[in-house]
Amino acid sequence: MNTSFVSATSSTTHQRQEKKYTADYVFVVQLHDGRFCIGQANNPAKRIASINSGYNSAIPQSLQVNRVVGIKEQNEERNLISVVKRFAETYGDDAVLCV
Repeated sequence: MNTSFVSATSSTTHQRQEKKYTADYVFVVQLHDGRFCIGQANNPAKRIASINSGYNSAIPQSLQVNRVVGIKEQNEERNLISVVKRFAETYGDDAVLCV
């Protein structure tokens, strides 16, 4: 039995991996009707493409994304709730859609 292999596997089994349940990025896109659509995803480009495809129940029509306002990493100060709150305070509750 190869002891170096056993010691290598036993050392890796004792390491704990932290699970992260929040998405890595928050994104804001503006729709053709002027509303802002805000969401979070690990792959924001794919998520924005799925929203633009028309398969999202909140935006049932396809090709509704007018422009990508921004894609930023989430951290302690910037998360989905804080971004939605800031846009709702600035543009009004009716102009913000959270998906």
